[in-house]
Amino acid sequence: MRGQPRVLLVDGHALLAEAVAAALRADGLDARRADLTSREELVAAVEADPPDLVLLDLDLAGAVGEGTSLVQPFARTCTRVLVVSTEHRGTRIGTALEDGAVGHITRSVPLQELVTAVAATLRGDEVMPPTGRQALLDELRTTRERDAATRRPFERLTTREQQVLRELANGKVVATIAEEWGVSASTVRSQVRGVLAKLGVSSQLEAVALATRSGWLVDGDTDQPVVRGA
Repeated sequence: MRGQPRVLLVDGHALLAEAVAAALRADGLDARRADLTSREELVAAVEADPPDLVLLDLDLAGAVGEGTSLVQPFARTCTRVLVVSTEHRGTRIGTALEDGAVGHITRSVPLQELVTAVAATLRGDEVMPPTGRQALLDELRTTRERDAATRRPFERLTTREQQVLRELANGKVVATIAEEWGVSASTVRSQVRGVLAKLGVSSQLEAVALATRSGWLVDGDTDQPVVRGA
């Protein structure tokens, strides 16, 4: 005979999670908060004994990582993953839905509404309208397309120009870069002009600001070796 549906709360807000778990238990569900000591142990525990539903906090951080990074491993092993966050829209939610979450609910809803949403999800009902789900996925796609367009000019930079831009972002001036690389200052200035032209900006400050806003400085390869005199 099948027992009570099991709900695992993966939530960094301990007191709130315990309150939600208590409300779910009062509604006839077997609910408990997960141990958040280790990401590896958490994922392994879910894989070894999958609950019927994971109620996942997208605002999660700390030892187990960001909530969005847990959607895929949970969705592979659990029947359902319902995500909770403080915002009602945004790319994080779209990413979670794309990665396998069955729905999203905001943390600001009344407790009973959250309990009702969990029960509905366990029954296989939709907790968000298809139009709302599609709108979030469309927002994610649009954001990715915009980000890709913003980063496209950086793909035109030569390896040396990329290195120059990173050095500028680190606060170095042309003379220092030239000395460290064993080249003339005019060579570095020429490379800087190439960076500005390809990025469509008029100053080193603008180039660094654009690289920062676009995420290029974070996502790019920061370990490219610099060959002296090249």
